[in-house]
Amino acid sequence: MSRMKKGNGLLRFLISAVFFALVLSGCNGTRKYEAVDLSSETAAAESESGSGEEQGTENSDEADLQALGNPAGEMMSADQAAESSQDAESVSESEEMSEEESVAAARESAAEAYTAAANDDAETAPEVPFNGHTVAIDAGHQAKANTSKEPIGPSSSTMKAKMPEGSVGTASGVPEYEVTLAVAKKLETELTNRGYHVVMIRTSNDVNMSSAERSVAANQSGADILIRLHADSMDNSGVYGALVTCMTAQNPYNASLHDKSYNLSKKIVDTVCGTTGTKNRGVQETDSSSDINWCEIPVCVLEMGFLSNPDEDTWLQDDGYRGKIASGIAGAVDAYFAEGN
Repeated sequence: MSRMKKGNGLLRFLISAVFFALVLSGCNGTRKYEAVDLSSETAAAESESGSGEEQGTENSDEADLQALGNPAGEMMSADQAAESSQDAESVSESEEMSEEESVAAARESAAEAYTAAANDDAETAPEVPFNGHTVAIDAGHQAKANTSKEPIGPSSSTMKAKMPEGSVGTASGVPEYEVTLAVAKKLETELTNRGYHVVMIRTSNDVNMSSAERSVAANQSGADILIRLHADSMDNSGVYGALVTCMTAQNPYNASLHDKSYNLSKKIVDTVCGTTGTKNRGVQETDSSSDINWCEIPVCVLEMGFLSNPDEDTWLQDDGYRGKIASGIAGAVDAYFAEGN
């Protein structure tokens, strides 16, 4: 009975061992199946990836941008959102700047077009018609004096320097020859704008022309009148004002020009003093001036003011004051020819 129990127990042990062996073998088999199944899925996935390579390539740029902008596919943080907003604002500002630049460029283009049109108008605008009168202008003195002698008139035995040095501004230090040329150029413009033909005896300070030579140049130019510009000087610094000179009615060289020369001179000094407000020192007549005696056309020698007077020297350096002198002279020339001269 005891042996039978032992045999039965051994039998149950063996049966149990076999059962557990089968169970363990089944589990291993399952794992092998699962492993093979996973390999199959991997292979299938690789196959699908290979067949969809073209589609993956098309989406690669977008994936890269997503990876750079938002790693691990996470939602944007508050900082990232702020940065994104700032970037958007920067783009907006850039667009606004581009628009402003476009407007500025359009305005610049319009301005250039306007300027071009104005230049075309200026080029095509008719010139002031010639009024039939020619005026010669001599800016007195020159940069370098010529102390050589010449007669004060044709066949005269009296000699004077061909071109004396001229005055210098007591306050400004500006030489007379610079003042006279500056006013002469303004007068040229003023007269040209009124229809006169203008002959400039000199247009530069670096010339060497005597008083007689300047008169001869005016005589041969076809000019109707000659206006000679000067600025006076005296030891008495209190003296100021404008004055003119012409020949006397008994002048041995050109007395026949007296009446017209006096008329022209009187008109010029009156109008110049009227436009500038300086003192009118009137008309002086002389027969000893080489500026006058060589002339064969009516002549006026205008002393525009005194460089020896500090105030008048300062006035004569002013561009506006010079313009008033030129305007006054031109007005007198108009009045002179209006009388039929």
